[in-house]
Amino acid sequence: MSMIKKTVIIIVPIVVAIIIAVIVLMGIYEGGFFSLAPSYNKMDRFLRTNIDELSYVSAALSRLDYNSIEIRKEPLSEQDRYNMKVNREYLIYETVPISDELVGHIQYLYESGVDVISHSRNSINFTMWSNMDESRGIIYSTTGKVPDGEQLVTVKQLSIENWYYYVHNYKKAKSRNPELFQ
Repeated sequence: MSMIKKTVIIIVPIVVAIIIAVIVLMGIYEGGFFSLAPSYNKMDRFLRTNIDELSYVSAALSRLDYNSIEIRKEPLSEQDRYNMKVNREYLIYETVPISDELVGHIQYLYESGVDVISHSRNSINFTMWSNMDESRGIIYSTTGKVPDGEQLVTVKQLSIENWYYYVHNYKKAKSRNPELFQ
């Protein structure tokens, strides 16, 4: 074999390995690729397809007597799989079991693509995608008002009343309103 063929045989796999490593590292350190982030249209289709489950979970969480609720698809430990993190007072959190009536509905939403379900400040958030600085998903407004928050950079009405597409981005919000982040 000639020296050129040997060099090509050695260099090509190394270059391919480097390209694959860069792609994997970008995914790990950025938490995902923006090209995979759900668009407004995708979230609107998701809402229309899953409105019954989303509405059921929203109504059930709204009836609970907590200031905030967070339910994660990937809990920190297996024992927290069917529990939710809640608080009634500022920064005092506790873990409580998810009611049996909700487990099946929440599991269905997880299997459909929801990663986190949270309830706070008159809204229920269904996070579908996130990385270190940004998250996207659907918000249900329990008050009928457009949801707001210091880190919400995009909020658009979806095709069903009181349901909104959102983009939450810490860096963009901080650059727009630095006085809020001092």
